[in-house]
Amino acid sequence: MFLMSDLEVFREVDEDYRRDRMIAFWRRYGVAVFALLILAMAGAASLNYLHMRALAQKEAETEEFEALLSGIQPGTEQDSIAALAAYAAKANPAQATLALFTEASLRQHAGANTAAAQVYHQIADGNQASDDMRDLAVVRLGYLAADAATPEPLIPRLQTIAGKDGPWRNSAREALALLTARAGQRESAAKMFSDLAQDPSAPPDLAGRARALAELYRGK
Repeated sequence: MFLMSDLEVFREVDEDYRRDRMIAFWRRYGVAVFALLILAMAGAASLNYLHMRALAQKEAETEEFEALLSGIQPGTEQDSIAALAAYAAKANPAQATLALFTEASLRQHAGANTAAAQVYHQIADGNQASDDMRDLAVVRLGYLAADAATPEPLIPRLQTIAGKDGPWRNSAREALALLTARAGQRESAAKMFSDLAQDPSAPPDLAGRARALAELYRGK
């Protein structure tokens, strides 16, 4: 039977053994472990720096875009168009898309519909904007095409947008009805506008326009 003093001896031997193993481990691997710790700390610091730098860049881009919007005044549209195009070329995809939409709207307001359509195509056919923003660009092209002497062949693209559950579904339906009327198919256009006016999902202002156009194309 072991006495308490024997247990203490075994405990001391065990502790000495573990201490010797730990010393041997650190002599053999200590430099490597220390280097890994330094690399891990450096990696974390680098990631934090990159994150803060990205936030600062995004904030700066937002401030620049807000300044461009504030600078849009009557008589300065052409300067604003040039500034927005330059900003879109360097900004992050989301900010660039907003800048391009603003540029296209200014061009459209100035009566330069062909130039506006080119910008909308840049959004719709590019790979920077989100799916919803590309759909909106197609819808805007649809509205432009309804007023053009030679409408673009946008109907298949608009039908795709109108057929899915997206934010621009009803706007695409309106653009399709306008293009149908533009093609001289008044009865079909009237029905499309009537269906749109009765759709509970259509926004009130859009439904009101659709109702008035349905009556117009029915000859009432």
